[in-house]
Amino acid sequence: MTTERHPDAMTLAEKVVPQHTALIVVDYQNDFVAEGGALDKSGKSPQALAGIHDNITEAVDLARQAGARIVFLRCEYSTPDNRFLSRVFLDQARRRLNGLYHEIPVCEPGSWGAEFYGDVQPDDDDLVVTKHRFGGFDGTDLEIVLRSNGIETLVFAGVVTHVCVESTVREAFFHDYFNVVLRDVVAGYREEWHNHALDVIDWGFGEVATLDELRKIWQP
Repeated sequence: MTTERHPDAMTLAEKVVPQHTALIVVDYQNDFVAEGGALDKSGKSPQALAGIHDNITEAVDLARQAGARIVFLRCEYSTPDNRFLSRVFLDQARRRLNGLYHEIPVCEPGSWGAEFYGDVQPDDDDLVVTKHRFGGFDGTDLEIVLRSNGIETLVFAGVVTHVCVESTVREAFFHDYFNVVLRDVVAGYREEWHNHALDVIDWGFGEVATLDELRKIWQP
């Protein structure tokens, strides 16, 4: 007896057809990843975040070779006139984030901290979307960029798993995108939070896969 697959059940390969897929590189910026960046100054080790550098560069190369779109999300938060951060945001930061966004500026426009880290850099054909909140859709043009390019599936890389990655994955699910989060191409500064976020994502908001699984699909 054979059981037919339900028409709504998509395999990973069916989801990540390159012409309808975008690789979303989330916030891989110096302030989060580099020694001397804002996260480092606040006492949170960026070592695990820097440790996925080579996997992100490979994922970007795979996407380019396969013909998928690449979208770099970047944060701009702190400004001299504080035009982007609300009292609610700053209150939460003051309670829990060890000086971030208060004594320690984060991703100031035009600063070294806001630049992308290492070799993870956009090409001229890649899309760059600037955001001022954890989620990539909130107050940005990400939605129109994706719809204009016929994108149905988002493959996620970058940082931080339990903050901006998870926030953007949830928003994308609510906008009816297929989500694939690459377990070894996202990272958090606390392993237990990283793993819990992936469990929650895989349960409710997208599929968690590995770079090797994607490689086998996108490489001839």
